[in-house]
Amino acid sequence: MNRVLEIEQALRQLPSQERLKIARWLLEDLHEGSLASAAAKCAGDKGERNLSLQDYSARRRRIFGNKVLPNMVPAARAEDRW
Repeated sequence: MNRVLEIEQALRQLPSQERLKIARWLLEDLHEGSLASAAAKCAGDKGERNLSLQDYSARRRRIFGNKVLPNMVPAARAEDRW
C-alpha cells in the first residue's frame, strides 16, 4: 500500500486539534526548508559572480560632458494641476 495513503488515513483518524498541530508543524518545516535552500543557493551564487553597479554619473559625464542639467521634476510638478 502507498505510504502517503497510510499517512493520510492515520491523520484522518486523529482529533481535529492534533491534525491542526501537525499541519502547523508541517507548514513551518516546509517554510524553514525552503528558506534554508534559498539561503544555500544565494550563498553559492555569491562566490561565483561579482555584481557591479553602473556608474551613472560617469555615464552622464561621458554623454553630456560637464553641462549642468536642470532638474525637470519641480518644473513638471509646477505645471500639474492638483
